[in-house]
Amino acid sequence: MALGAAFFGYGAHRAKTEGWRKLYTLSFFICLIASVLYLAMALGQGQSVVNDRPTVWVRYITWSLSTPLLLLIFAFLGHTSLTLTGSLLGTNALMIATGLVAALSPNPINYIWYVVSCAAYLAAVYLLLVPFRREAERNRPRTKKFFGQLVAIHLILWTAYPIVWILAPTGLDAISQDVETMFYTILDISSKVGFGLISLNTYSKIEHIGATTNDLEPTASLR
Repeated sequence: MALGAAFFGYGAHRAKTEGWRKLYTLSFFICLIASVLYLAMALGQGQSVVNDRPTVWVRYITWSLSTPLLLLIFAFLGHTSLTLTGSLLGTNALMIATGLVAALSPNPINYIWYVVSCAAYLAAVYLLLVPFRREAERNRPRTKKFFGQLVAIHLILWTAYPIVWILAPTGLDAISQDVETMFYTILDISSKVGFGLISLNTYSKIEHIGATTNDLEPTASLR
């Protein structure tokens, strides 16, 4: 994560246009925030035994800070309206907050909050698959394929998180905490460093097909 942050930070420093600088900067802070999470875990901090279950609560703090920045990458690339951006951020905040409550709740209440968190996630899935893609394709009619790929990769990675949660000690306890940590680490690297690289590639393709720098700026209401 630290290496990813260093790469994106250097890219932001060397960026020749404001659009590239914004994209690199968002990816930089996503990876930087995540690297702090793993530093805390390496120091044995950010986790407690709650309801006889090991709970790494610092993950939820990290996700609450990094995932909104990731959604802002979508808003930037798709020239998304403020209303839709706010809806994405709101459902994301609800998803993470109720996920934390689920992790801290005893059985069987934790499953109730897990369902609520999954419902919020499904709302975010709908927003990305339908209104976001509709807006992005209307604003960038020649980039339909690129946004479809970006959304698909993002949703595949994010869908794995609730699957790991329910299998981990926070849920059914079908996998050990070490295996849970391994899966979350792989997903975090893929959805932050990997997704950052994919978003850079998507932006490059958008520029290549003739979009101007002004067209690639976020909407005025997002500034």
